[in-house]
Amino acid sequence: MKAAVIGAGMAGITIARQLRVQGMEVTLFDKSKGTGGRMSSRSWQGGWIDHGAPYFAARTEEFYSYLQARIPSTACQRWLARVQGIPNNDELVGYIGVPRNSSITRGLLGDLNFQPSTRIARLEREGQRWLLFNDGESLLGEWDMVVLSAPAPQTYALVRDIPEIAVQVKKAEMEPCWVAAVQLSLPLRKAAEVMIDPAPGLRRIVANSAKPGRNNDGVYLLQATADWTQEHLEGSPEQVGPKLCELFDQKFTPAKPPVLLFAHRWRYAFTKTALEKEFLWGRGLQIGICGDWCIGRTVEDAWISAMALGKRISEGIQ
Repeated sequence: MKAAVIGAGMAGITIARQLRVQGMEVTLFDKSKGTGGRMSSRSWQGGWIDHGAPYFAARTEEFYSYLQARIPSTACQRWLARVQGIPNNDELVGYIGVPRNSSITRGLLGDLNFQPSTRIARLEREGQRWLLFNDGESLLGEWDMVVLSAPAPQTYALVRDIPEIAVQVKKAEMEPCWVAAVQLSLPLRKAAEVMIDPAPGLRRIVANSAKPGRNNDGVYLLQATADWTQEHLEGSPEQVGPKLCELFDQKFTPAKPPVLLFAHRWRYAFTKTALEKEFLWGRGLQIGICGDWCIGRTVEDAWISAMALGKRISEGIQ
């Protein structure tokens, strides 16, 4: 049986591995050049900046054991960061990838058949098969099963013509987040590596350079609040980046103004309203959906959703 998985973040790679173990021929697609999804990292002057999820927690022994069994110990390490403020569940510090957070998904990828830089624009059901088309309307092939692990709005765009699935996906809501990477001439004195709600308009500040393997000095990641991001949602990185620098500068007044390295908009960064189901599965159509937004907003939630879907599919095959 051939299966196509759309999205190469934690959920997508996890379900792809599950299907592979079940004996399927799996092809994993992602619109980006690499794996990670919202755990992505960006190379910068010989080092790495984690502009997606800056770290993640493992609240269950099962998740921690899963990673330890499949990723080299050097690539997934505990980060004992000092935290200022009261973190929400998705802000709990625990682990990081080394030398970048996308090392986690790269390690899980293994020898899966991965097709990067491929945006799936349309699905079409023909008989008992799924046809996948890219954004140039080129047919990519035929598969017996398809699993979507993209954020809810992107998933909805692909399943809106499947009423029994679309009506469920539409219940989930996601919120955006602007982020900016800045570099200081000197690190902030006596500041924690993670600062929660540090200033109006800023949701979190993380000392990227404090994480091992990043190979840079004085680099901080600024995450804007959902409200601030919404107000500046359609601005360009060139417009929004300096505004985030101003918020930072007004609060901390560093020795020299921060140097903006880049700004990035995550249009679907966090779950606002979860689906409250671990996954969706249309057995008659052989289509599945998983992701953090099904049950929450953490990296571990994405893994839990994918594992649950993999188990459900396995039960149907047996």
